[in-house]
Amino acid sequence: MKSIRTLLYKDFLILIRDKWGLGLLFAMPMALVLIMTAMQDTTFRSLYETGINLVLLNNDLDSLGNAVEKEISGSGIFNCNTSINGHRPIESEIREAVAAGRYQIGIIIPANTTSRIRERVKTSMENIFSGSGVNPGKTDSIYITLLLDPAIRSSLRTYIQSKISEYASKIETRFFLNELTLEINRQMIVSVANLNLLQPQTVTCREELVAFGNRIAIPNTAQHNVPSWTLFAMFFIVIPFAGAMIKEREDGNLERLLAMPASYGSIMISRVLVYLVVCFLQFVLIMAMGVYLFPLLKLPSLVIAGRMPDLAAMAVFASLAAVSYGIAIGTMAHTHQQAAIFGSVSVMILAALGGIWVPVFIMPPFLKSLSVISPMNWALNGFYDILVRNASLSGVIHYGVRLVLFSLAAILAALYFNRIRKGLT
Repeated sequence: MKSIRTLLYKDFLILIRDKWGLGLLFAMPMALVLIMTAMQDTTFRSLYETGINLVLLNNDLDSLGNAVEKEISGSGIFNCNTSINGHRPIESEIREAVAAGRYQIGIIIPANTTSRIRERVKTSMENIFSGSGVNPGKTDSIYITLLLDPAIRSSLRTYIQSKISEYASKIETRFFLNELTLEINRQMIVSVANLNLLQPQTVTCREELVAFGNRIAIPNTAQHNVPSWTLFAMFFIVIPFAGAMIKEREDGNLERLLAMPASYGSIMISRVLVYLVVCFLQFVLIMAMGVYLFPLLKLPSLVIAGRMPDLAAMAVFASLAAVSYGIAIGTMAHTHQQAAIFGSVSVMILAALGGIWVPVFIMPPFLKSLSVISPMNWALNGFYDILVRNASLSGVIHYGVRLVLFSLAAILAALYFNRIRKGLT
């Protein structure tokens, strides 16, 4: 026990000797999380189709135009504007504003759109009851103009077109039933009520977000970026960790340590404990930044809501996996260049497969199947289950078990390669 305390003190002194390097271990991940969250905030809002700038010119000022304007203004999806520079725009001004990128969408509803629909329905109804058939003759099409930024999402374009078509169809159906009621009442002795009363909307969609404990949590950029880039920072510690191990070996300090009454396992335990503390402090600082700093910068706040013990346990599992991976690389690599190249590239690959860069659900099928081999994916899923799906530690313990097994495999690999190196020397 005394030897482990001495080794811990030695590793702690080595760690704080390079104060600038130690500071960067904490400052760089925090800066990365802050920058990525700020950059992706608008992207996530675009993903959820919110905050899209739209300009609307309603020249109809009747049923259809007013219904479209009311729906768009109250949808919460668009920043709907009916004026440009304080005045009602003309069509050419809307085209210029959309082309310049000031608005992503422009909608122009022609004058008399509703009245033209009403007249077409009335003419069709008269033809039906006069025996002329359903063909009302040649009629001009009615166009509602959509002016779109070329970079607009195709799903958003489809949404707008379907909504406008939906309201046009509803209004046309209403007019049709009104005219049908009038014609029936003209030709029958007993009048009937307006047939629109027979058309209540009885089927609607009810949306619910499902989470453990019947609690609702809506994912945001903070809930994505804080755990993602915390894991990335934890695993990227393998580079300075492996470098310190190689330097200790090259300087002959490892041989002198082994000459003391301390085993190689004790040396490994000391290193694991010291860097576990470093990784856990990274986690705590980034979590605190998400909770307290993000709201001050008008970014989505990280809502923990009493789940810190579960998150801390998952962070310990992830830290253990990261540190053990660093031990394996530091043992297997012969030079600083090997450790730096293999360590950085392998961490990048594990991050890419694990869903740090791109969410797993949009990956091609063969990459989805490969994502299960990444320890970052296990840890990230554990964080997501806790933060977004309100799972408890017992619900994510299987991810923790995987991370512990990965850690044991990495340490056993380090011990095996250390034995081979001793045999070669």
